[in-house]
Amino acid sequence: MPVVSNTPSNAIYIATSSIDGNVCVASLIDQKDVQLRNFARPVQAVALSPEYKSDRTYISGGLAGNLVLTVGGRSGASTSTTTGSTAATAAGWLGTIGLGGNDGKDTILHSGEGPINAIKWSLTGKYVAWINEYGIKIMRSNLHLESADSESAWKRINHVPRPDEECWEEMAGVWKGRIEWIDETSLETDEDDKSREASTTSPATAKLKLQTTKKSKRIEKLLIGWGATIWIINVHPGATGIGKNVGERTAGQADLIKM
Repeated sequence: MPVVSNTPSNAIYIATSSIDGNVCVASLIDQKDVQLRNFARPVQAVALSPEYKSDRTYISGGLAGNLVLTVGGRSGASTSTTTGSTAATAAGWLGTIGLGGNDGKDTILHSGEGPINAIKWSLTGKYVAWINEYGIKIMRSNLHLESADSESAWKRINHVPRPDEECWEEMAGVWKGRIEWIDETSLETDEDDKSREASTTSPATAKLKLQTTKKSKRIEKLLIGWGATIWIINVHPGATGIGKNVGERTAGQADLIKM
């Protein structure tokens, strides 16, 4: 196997899942830094934490209908999930007598709504979106949380039901939803062209534009394609509630835009 050069652009991890229940995570440049984990049921989707190199965290899901958070694990090891009662009990017992290794820990974040076929971590790492038979779910992750929002980790903030179409039941096995977080920094609009061409802008206008840009960057956009339906969801960060929810902190908010 050819050796990949050790450069910053290659210092990444890749993950694959399979119908035999295995999830494999490997470093692109270090052949020894690889983990294999068996979940005993076909796994159709896996998403690595944006900070996987340091937190060794990923989320997976499949035919069992469980959205599973996996943390830790040893490089060069092949392990089995700890979500089953027998496996979890055995791991705990070995740990009490000093024989337990760092084989990682699995936590079921969500279940009971059919097979999961897509999972995506947002570009900032703050949110996780996934699709099951009932629709699209979005939750707050444990990354970049302020101390006041610590309880928001892995808290679901929105659910969008699957498309309601006449032929949906017949095509449900064929139409699999797809999701992508939009990288707005790579997009260019006519307004961007005009702003570059403008040579005279007042300090007040420039300041207002800067404030608007900073605010808009806090909103993350999710693109969903499902059957003949395309949606865009704007995901807003958590904030302090108002009205009847005054003083309460929210994990986030998501607004649906249909196309």
